[in-house]
Amino acid sequence: MSVSRYLATALVGTVASTALLTTSASAAPTSAPASAAATSMQKAVVKLTNVERRKAGCAALKPRPALHKAAQRHSADMAEHNFVGHIGSRGSTIVDRVEAAGYTGWSALAENVAAGQVTAAGVVKSWMRSPGHRANILNCSLKHIGVGYVKKSGSADGTYWTQNFGAKF
Repeated sequence: MSVSRYLATALVGTVASTALLTTSASAAPTSAPASAAATSMQKAVVKLTNVERRKAGCAALKPRPALHKAAQRHSADMAEHNFVGHIGSRGSTIVDRVEAAGYTGWSALAENVAAGQVTAAGVVKSWMRSPGHRANILNCSLKHIGVGYVKKSGSADGTYWTQNFGAKF
């Protein structure tokens, strides 16, 4: 059983970064505004992530609109340009994206990305099976979360996910 088709993780701040990509993406890009179904998926990822944190003794992450905006933009960029990674199609980093979205004054940032998982439970399960992603999710010093989700029609990969985490001074 495969953990996932694509996974990648990054941390900025006090922890090092890691990445894992297992295959490459290829499909025609399409993008649309977030639907009620997408919003439901994003909320489910937050809820399931907090379930995992609670099991580890960490406080629940609090959703932050700016982190959500940055994550959603990155998921849309990955879907549109057929890639999975932490450097955006125009060279942006997590720092660039979260600050452009209004999340400033941060002391730590982390990002998980993935593609191909069809459910919120599936993507959280994939991330929890990967040491780097799990470390981001269970990093008790991170306090905030934002989730991006794009479903791309006509794509073999189908879905693109971004989880942005942060903490402020």
